[in-house]
Amino acid sequence: MKRKLFRQTANEWQNNVWLAIELLIVSVVMWFVSDYIFTNISIYTSPRGFNTDHCYLIGYRELNDKSPDYAGKLNKAERSDNLLRLLELLEKRPEIEYVAMGQNAYFYNHSNSGNHMETDTFNTGNYYFLRRLVSPDFTKVFRIMGANGESPEELAEILRNNPRSFLISDNAFSHYGINHMKDFIGHEFTSHATNDTLVLAAAFIPARYDDYNSEDMAHSMIFTCSPDDYIYLNELVVRVRDNMDHNFIENLMKDAPTTLRSGNYFISSVQSFDDIREIHQRDYDADLRNYFIGAAFLALNIFLGLLGTFWFRTQQRVPEIAIRKANGATRSDIFRRVISEGELILLLVTPFAAAIDWGLTKMELNTYYHGTYFEPVRFINCLLIAWGLMALMIFFGTVIPANRAMNTAPAKALGEE
Repeated sequence: MKRKLFRQTANEWQNNVWLAIELLIVSVVMWFVSDYIFTNISIYTSPRGFNTDHCYLIGYRELNDKSPDYAGKLNKAERSDNLLRLLELLEKRPEIEYVAMGQNAYFYNHSNSGNHMETDTFNTGNYYFLRRLVSPDFTKVFRIMGANGESPEELAEILRNNPRSFLISDNAFSHYGINHMKDFIGHEFTSHATNDTLVLAAAFIPARYDDYNSEDMAHSMIFTCSPDDYIYLNELVVRVRDNMDHNFIENLMKDAPTTLRSGNYFISSVQSFDDIREIHQRDYDADLRNYFIGAAFLALNIFLGLLGTFWFRTQQRVPEIAIRKANGATRSDIFRRVISEGELILLLVTPFAAAIDWGLTKMELNTYYHGTYFEPVRFINCLLIAWGLMALMIFFGTVIPANRAMNTAPAKALGEE
């Protein structure tokens, strides 16, 4: 049967070559779409390295001299004392578990700061990575874990007890072939942003920028400053206890004018990180949704196109099917023969489609992921996904008209011929 199938396919090469070109183009398009969706789903479902459940961003401001409650012009020490007292008031609330501050540090944030670091044995050169200036409890608020198993509480104590130290993501220098930072713990690094010398105290599990950026965009460092300098930070975040999240924003804003005032500092707003996440990723969500809709629309059009193509091909073979039935061929025999023709052509064009796909990766026209445009496992997976979808489309595009053709009586089909 296989020999006859190859012979028939070769004899009908003029018709089959156009079908092969069609399948080749569609296979490349399906691979490109599969690659985009595969990488984005892989990124979205991979560990984020942080947790924003039950977390809130608290907006705070200082009164000016136009307010009747203005406490007068205060020096740095007085302002610092008032801010620390505000943090203390928040920490004493029974529903709040942890309080922290930062400068362009929280997640799902469009604002950020960058830095370059160098040590006596390694220089990052012009390579940019994220710099988070925070208070020590930042790791506890967002549940950041150490790369060597340190808990968020242990990382916070490291920062608190070693003010001239910093933490770095375990993949910070992966672009330079350094996959883990454990060998650099205890080394002194010079910060280009502040010209300070800091000691690497620990590495943490890479904390991604958001749900749609991969670990390649998670190269970052965390360091702290003296409590007296918290007045230069611009963010206040809290983690609420899991069972005390109900009406937290309403209750906090209700108490803010009376019990949560310190000097000129007052709480102006509270925003859930669920809302911050949704706002930050709105465009990403829309893009991925549009790609899914586009892929579904493309798949439907391809299916209808293949259905029409194979319907026409199968209708031309109605007399041939009738003769096979008259000679004792079973329905399964005919199904296998008709479906195998399309699947054979797809199998023959797949190596050519793979070569084109490989060329697209070399031209860097597909999705950037894990620091590269080409990964053997990813490439093969997406190729198999595209091939599988095409094979299913050919199957359903063939089996429907083939079933209809086989329901035609052999005598009638031959009489019409």
